Amino acid sequence: MNSQFLAKLLQQLRSKKGDKGFTLIELLVVVIIVGILAAVALPNLLGQVGKGREVEGKNGVGSINRAQQAYHYEAQNFVTLSNTETTASNAIGVIIKPKYYSFASTANAGASVTVTGEDANSANNGTRAYSGGVAFDSGAYDTALCQTVAKSTTAIAPTVGTGTIDCAANSIELK
Repeated sequence: MNSQFLAKLLQQLRSKKGDKGFTLIELLVVVIIVGILAAVALPNLLGQVGKGREVEGKNGVGSINRAQQAYHYEAQNFVTLSNTETTASNAIGVIIKPKYYSFASTANAGASVTVTGEDANSANNGTRAYSGGVAFDSGAYDTALCQTVAKSTTAIAPTVGTGTIDCAANSIELK
């Protein structure tokens, strides 16, 4: 009897080999776990995309600041630039091909210049506005690069003093 039992057991085990697969409950549990992980990870991913786009704004304002300072060193004055002049030939020699930001600078009586970098679609792109500038007094330059605290389409112009430039309220100075 023992050998008959063993033979039937082996026969039963061989016939069950073809019934491999997942149950509906197992699949449902996996789908729920993947959904929870996606819900946790997606906001972090979108935040990183916005930070990557902000690099364009920070680099653009910084490049214009440095070019304005170099131009002032040679010509003893600053240059006002519109958005179209930053994408084409201009007096300071900086050409920026932005995808998300528009840049402009405003010269103030040869003693300082303020620069803005704004994203018209910041709500969808997850970006903040940038501003900065260069001030000159008695052979010394002071520069600032500012970032708005909240996601914003409008850059807050820095405060210009005699030979100094500081970030306005609601913006932070970047090093």
